[in-house]
Amino acid sequence: MGRLFFAALSGGLFGLGLVVAGMTDTRRVQGFLDLFGGWDPTLMFVMGGAMVPMALAWAYARGRRLSFLGAPLPESPSSKIDPALATGSVLFGIGWGLAGLCPGPAMASITFGGISGLIFLAAMIAGMVATPRLRALIASLATRGHRMDIRRLTDSYAVSPQILPEDVAAIAAAGFTTIVNNRPDGEIPPEVQTEAIRAAVEAAGLAYVVNPVIGGAITMDNIRLQGAAVADATGPVFAYCASGNRSSIVWALSQAGTRPTNELIGAAARFGYNLEPMRAQIDALSVNRG
Repeated sequence: MGRLFFAALSGGLFGLGLVVAGMTDTRRVQGFLDLFGGWDPTLMFVMGGAMVPMALAWAYARGRRLSFLGAPLPESPSSKIDPALATGSVLFGIGWGLAGLCPGPAMASITFGGISGLIFLAAMIAGMVATPRLRALIASLATRGHRMDIRRLTDSYAVSPQILPEDVAAIAAAGFTTIVNNRPDGEIPPEVQTEAIRAAVEAAGLAYVVNPVIGGAITMDNIRLQGAAVADATGPVFAYCASGNRSSIVWALSQAGTRPTNELIGAAARFGYNLEPMRAQIDALSVNRG
């Protein structure tokens, strides 16, 4: 209930701020983006007004271990610039400049945007629906060069990048009794989604746990389910996601208090997974469980 209240409060403040600042006025937005015409700099102050409190909020969050509602705080925003970020930014900028709206203002302007606002909103939703399928197609092409890699963080827990159904036999032969799926189906093509892997796992006589983790949005339910999978397993546990990183993070959070924080972080670091930004959250969970 607390999360829903603060979500509603934040959404209301966000929408009110968009309207008051003029972000729902397409002419003002397009004027701001028209650097070589009648440039309107007013939205620069809106962006500055948003960036300052957000920067202060992140600075404050770094000194906390848990949110006010008792949940682990999300990871700090990544500074990595990759092709997906660059491509998405360009497409977003083109759409914003042409329409004068972006997702937030589009939602806020539903009541007064007229038919053009509704058309924009419908097109935006269509793009959001199509994007996971496009990403799944790209992932499908990427899995053709796939190679499973068992990375043992401990004697009883290992992680790996995405697996294929035909990899399950090798996982069973390596002595694992439980396979944990930490990857949401929306990221991958049907041939490696939950049910395809489940069929192969059950045919091999192994236990299968589905615990999809969204990067940067790990929940307490994710942590509890991962911990239960490890605790209830009759032998070593094998977990996978896109790269093994999410499976490492959610495992470390679930094991907080059972092992020293340095040991949890160090186990993942041996395979290139940087859990140092999660140290405060791991420490907080250790204290709560203590």
